[in-house]
Amino acid sequence: SWDHLRRQARQVENEIELKLASLSKLGATVASRSTGPGGDALPMGKPSQELEIEELLKKLNSVIASMGEVLERPSATPTNPSMTHMLERHKDIMYDYNKEFRRVKTNMKAAQDKASLMDQVQDEIRMYNTANGDGSDYYLSERNRIEGTHRMTDMILEQAYATRQDVSRQGRMLQNVNSRVSGVIGRIPGINNLISRINTRRKRDTLIMAGVISTCIILILLY
Repeated sequence: SWDHLRRQARQVENEIELKLASLSKLGATVASRSTGPGGDALPMGKPSQELEIEELLKKLNSVIASMGEVLERPSATPTNPSMTHMLERHKDIMYDYNKEFRRVKTNMKAAQDKASLMDQVQDEIRMYNTANGDGSDYYLSERNRIEGTHRMTDMILEQAYATRQDVSRQGRMLQNVNSRVSGVIGRIPGINNLISRINTRRKRDTLIMAGVISTCIILILLY
């Protein structure tokens, strides 16, 4: 039923929020250890929180799809605009969670790559110091350092492309929301007339206030 799916969506959203907070704390810890000297080994690969969040996001997407199917199938109870608005709200929340999840994962990977690059540079420095004057190790370390810089540049470009895709998707979502609002306004009888009356009364109140203020200014100037 609709109520059951709605409660399930809220429960999954609460679980995702808690897991994201835990993963963000882990990402901050990884970033601080990657910049600190002599830290412990950084966790590589996917933490358990990432796997759990991925499963919860899939579950939330499935629940939202089921809610859409409930609204689309014919039933004795007509669909009201509040149910449609609630479904769109759950979709927006899932989009925000996906965006935050990608941001946290990117920050953690950047911290891990930075720590790995620093370890590599330190190893190359030790190799150069023990090379007994042989310059080949030095050039090899420089080449590896340049390759590491290229990898960091590629990662930054990937983040820029992902950000551009997010902006484009938000623009499409705003267009869809505007079209749905226009459709709802067209379906509700008398809403346009009510909005017109509200605008007329607002203009009238503005003119009255302007007249009162002008009269007060004139009286002050005269006295």
